[in-house]
Amino acid sequence: MMRLRAVALVLVGALSPGLAQAQQDSYFRAAQEAFLGLKPDTRLWFQLVLTSAGHWPAVPNIGYSRRLFEATRQFQRSRGEAPTGILTKPQVERILAAGTEVMNGWRLRWVPHPTRGRQLWVPMGLNLEAKKTDAGVEMREPGNRFRLKFNYYAAIDVGSAYAVTLQEMAGSGDRINFKTLKPDFFVITGNQGRYSRYVRYHADGSGILGFDMSWSDDDAPVYGNRLVTVISGSLWATMTGAPFPEAKRVRFPWEGGDAEVANAPRTPPPAPPTTTPAAAPKEAPKPKSSSGSGFFVSKAGHLLTNAHVVQDCATITVRPDGAVGVPAQVLARDAINDLAVLKIAGPAERTLPIRPSVRLGEGIAAFGFPHSDLLATAGNFTLGNVTALAGLKDDSRYLQVSAPVQPGNSGGPLLDGAGNVVGVVSAKLDAIKMASERGDLPQNINFAVKASLAGSFLDANQIAYETGAPGEKLDPADLAERAKKASAFITCR
Repeated sequence: MMRLRAVALVLVGALSPGLAQAQQDSYFRAAQEAFLGLKPDTRLWFQLVLTSAGHWPAVPNIGYSRRLFEATRQFQRSRGEAPTGILTKPQVERILAAGTEVMNGWRLRWVPHPTRGRQLWVPMGLNLEAKKTDAGVEMREPGNRFRLKFNYYAAIDVGSAYAVTLQEMAGSGDRINFKTLKPDFFVITGNQGRYSRYVRYHADGSGILGFDMSWSDDDAPVYGNRLVTVISGSLWATMTGAPFPEAKRVRFPWEGGDAEVANAPRTPPPAPPTTTPAAAPKEAPKPKSSSGSGFFVSKAGHLLTNAHVVQDCATITVRPDGAVGVPAQVLARDAINDLAVLKIAGPAERTLPIRPSVRLGEGIAAFGFPHSDLLATAGNFTLGNVTALAGLKDDSRYLQVSAPVQPGNSGGPLLDGAGNVVGVVSAKLDAIKMASERGDLPQNINFAVKASLAGSFLDANQIAYETGAPGEKLDPADLAERAKKASAFITCR
């Protein structure tokens, strides 16, 4: 990365005035004077290199602060060197080498928002798969270690969006690590185990624009904690007009044109052959996959899930609790009522009985495999209540529940206190979108297909299942264990 090498040469000349024996304040003044003597673009690149090398966890700017001075001293201390805050040539070279390797792996590019024209730095070197959404663009790394949504929501203010997001993250089980609300933007960070999440939105016209990033890997090539600092800095610059280094722009397939497109290979193409070979077959497209949840209803291996979980699948794999994945086939699918029944070859160890009715206000629990790429692959258990006996616009096929659910919970069982299935988890509301369109802050509004409808679906396909009735309530830990034993993780390719 030639640009970074040029930065290094400038830094060595400007930040090495030989003040090893001076007092700390003298060091700071000397470092500050040298730093401010650099071109603004060079100052920004220096901080980006420090960030990518893991030594500077802050948005880059053209000023010099005590915090940047202390970060430089901490780098020196970590190597057992004098903490002067003024970098020597070998120190600059070490930072450059570490930072360049990471930044080359990221291959940062400007990505435009489809409707707002605002731009965001995104690591296209992670071979991101991109798709256009109603709110903007969603990108994710094929290994599911990184996911980013670049969204715009109209007719919602920063304060309302902050409240919605904070509530949604806390309700989903995220431990909130940091939160700040300013008049024109907000930031919230949280985590669940290895899964981390960072949300930042700025006021933009009559709505908000920003990104929602999640990752599960702070090692190569993602380095999520470093990467989110760089991306956050790029959004800050975009929204405030602050200076930021230049980079190439990505042009997605739906935009047309000749600019670099998403999913471009990380390595250059091979040199052309000296002879003309026969036409080679086209490389098969990389299979795409999605996942969901399901639960066994018969010892013969029948599994109930949502129709949308197994839509357009070439192959389906089911992984029961404590077992390896096994192939499954779709025996019946009802897209209108969002139900499907699968069958595996082997018998099921545990099943769940179906109870055809439930009362308003009754306590329930949901089990499934949300964000399986990021959260625990052993499953996720949440508690709540039946908050309505109908879905959106009084749709009688659904229950409304308060138990937190996430993408990947679809198809999982909704249980009463005795361990009977009273619904099949199906959908959740987009909280920020609802607040944007309706001016309201939805609170834990999720939906499940009623068990009575699921029973009728199984009856119509002549699949025997056990029925249940209200009974003695189980301890939540015992209820979770029962749900876990009878549930399965479903992968669709």
